[in-house]
Amino acid sequence: MLETNYKKYYQAPLPAIIAVLIVYFWQGLGHTIMHMMQHSWFPGNDLTAAFCIGVVGLVMIYFGHDKSENSATLLGFAGGSLVWLSWIEFSFVWVARDLQVAPALWGAKPTLPEYRVMLSSVGVLFGTLLFFFFNRETRCNAFIWLHRALGMRLGDKASGQSRNIASIVAMETIYVTWFFYIYLLTLYNPDIIGTDHWFTFASCIMFAVWALYLVQRLWWLQRMAPALRYAIPTAIIAWNVNEILEKWGHLTEIWVQPAKYALELSLIGVALLFVLLLAIISPARRILPTEQKKA
Repeated sequence: MLETNYKKYYQAPLPAIIAVLIVYFWQGLGHTIMHMMQHSWFPGNDLTAAFCIGVVGLVMIYFGHDKSENSATLLGFAGGSLVWLSWIEFSFVWVARDLQVAPALWGAKPTLPEYRVMLSSVGVLFGTLLFFFFNRETRCNAFIWLHRALGMRLGDKASGQSRNIASIVAMETIYVTWFFYIYLLTLYNPDIIGTDHWFTFASCIMFAVWALYLVQRLWWLQRMAPALRYAIPTAIIAWNVNEILEKWGHLTEIWVQPAKYALELSLIGVALLFVLLLAIISPARRILPTEQKKA
């Protein structure tokens, strides 16, 4: 009875709110963790620490392969986030250091060397995305819409196919993050577009409208696992508005100033842990009104 009593509160829009907060908070705190690894926690040994953190992410993805949908989704997101933060981002740090790449003043704040190097991965991004785009088993709403709009016939999905949710969510996290990094870096680069170009302003408005559209669709999801999977692109698209406003100098980037904004970052960290706990204890399925009455 007690279990059903607390689970009955997990009705729309609570799963959507929890899911968006998890992904959105992580976008900022990921910057803080990377900054702390380089300047406070592991100075001079950050690449070794990044390798170890990536292994942790890999293990999380592996152990999620046979878990319940909720656990697999959470482990996939956490593991994919750690792999991105460590193996991928710090690989660009390593190359930038080796090539002695300098920061660039694109907009109101400098673009760090590792992100200038990241822009060179645009070809690999689109080349490998072809596999996911032409996959008839895709559940990506954006890809499904494009297939329909372009009149593409890729064949029917294999019914009853077993899906490794943890691996799928990890790859979704990595590719959505990567795609929008490349998009933003293309906007910021003055040799391509530039922060003051009209297209950058249009992109900021587009991200805001797109995020609101996705949130209103996400709002009605009743279960935590699908809500979190849908929240990954939703929250990252919303975060892009924050990134562009920081580039224009309209927002302060508190994430890489932990000494100055220790209280704010601590409160955000506690909030992230709290919503993660709410996601972990969420019911695996929707609690129906008839079950609530029996309770």
